[in-house]
Amino acid sequence: MKNKKQGFYSIKRFNSGLAKGSLSLTGFTLVEILITTMIMAIAITATLQSMNYLLQNNEADNISVICMNTIEGMMDEIRNVTYEDIVANYNGTQFTLAELTARGIQHSGMVMANELEAGFLTRAKIVVCWQNRTRIIGEDVNFNGVLDDGEDANGNGELDSPMMIEAAIAY
Repeated sequence: MKNKKQGFYSIKRFNSGLAKGSLSLTGFTLVEILITTMIMAIAITATLQSMNYLLQNNEADNISVICMNTIEGMMDEIRNVTYEDIVANYNGTQFTLAELTARGIQHSGMVMANELEAGFLTRAKIVVCWQNRTRIIGEDVNFNGVLDDGEDANGNGELDSPMMIEAAIAY
């Protein structure tokens, strides 16, 4: 008899933490698993979207650095030319960037030079436009280096782009 009581007490102690009428089996229910799966799917989707956004921004930043380095180098080249030759040699010059061409990125570059004050002050402007996936950066949407009808978004009569450098060069 003593053994039965000890056995009874040990079973009672084992089940004492369970609610009345509940099973003693442990594990997760189907609903708990489904909710957890949904939460994880939402978290993973948000993480992947963030990573995709960051990768696109990184690519755009890399292209911007390439463009800025190129146009700064071209501006230094223009500054080293004799004053009289700036407009004659550079106005209307179109160019491409070898590194962007190698990456298969559609782009165009244009140098505009004109005299602000005859024989005294010349303005040089270098612009690069490109297509980053489906987004066109700059006003030259057909990448021909010329401001065509409908391309002048700000109405100033010149090609513009976020990748643009402009300088006034005095005689």
